[in-house]
Amino acid sequence: MSDAVRVLVVDIGSVLFAFDPGRRLELLARRTGLAAEELDRRLFGSGFETRCEAGEFTVEEIRGEVAARTGFDGDADELSRLWTSAFGLDAAVLKALEDTGLPLAVFSNNGPLFAEYFDVRFPEAARWFRHRFFARRLKARKPEDAAFAAVERALEAAIDAAPEALLLIDDNPQNTAKAEARGWRSHTFTGADGLRKALVAT
Repeated sequence: MSDAVRVLVVDIGSVLFAFDPGRRLELLARRTGLAAEELDRRLFGSGFETRCEAGEFTVEEIRGEVAARTGFDGDADELSRLWTSAFGLDAAVLKALEDTGLPLAVFSNNGPLFAEYFDVRFPEAARWFRHRFFARRLKARKPEDAAFAAVERALEAAIDAAPEALLLIDDNPQNTAKAEARGWRSHTFTGADGLRKALVAT
């Protein structure tokens, strides 16, 4: 790997974690008695999740909103467990990242129900990521320039890493294109094997 890359900046959903939103809806449906399609409409199709990702609500405020929208009567910890059930760690991806020996950073649009419970729900992954950039804390979402600029400032201040030393690993081509436009390096993720080859070739 070239010395030019100093930090691997990694997306969560469909990269570090396999993402199965249907499982989350199924578990929420069992818990609330509402159909999965109706839950999808009220929580996701309505734009509510996007507002959560953007940092409009705290964890407790999200719990209250979900209760009002669906009748959910559990606490925030239970809601986070249900919400994060959509994510399953891809051990092969984590191993490929670990093997580089480079600092690892998370850069994700996930909201508080993931961000605030990362260490609790997924300790085997969270321990590798000292640098964490979630949209709800950045007050901006990928691929917005404001989100990328905030990550750049933070990593430069923390470990003196310039944009050209950052490698974004993301499954969304819009995000990797924005990274390239800002001087980062990027890899559009399609699987662990392709990632491993890209890391060797970078």
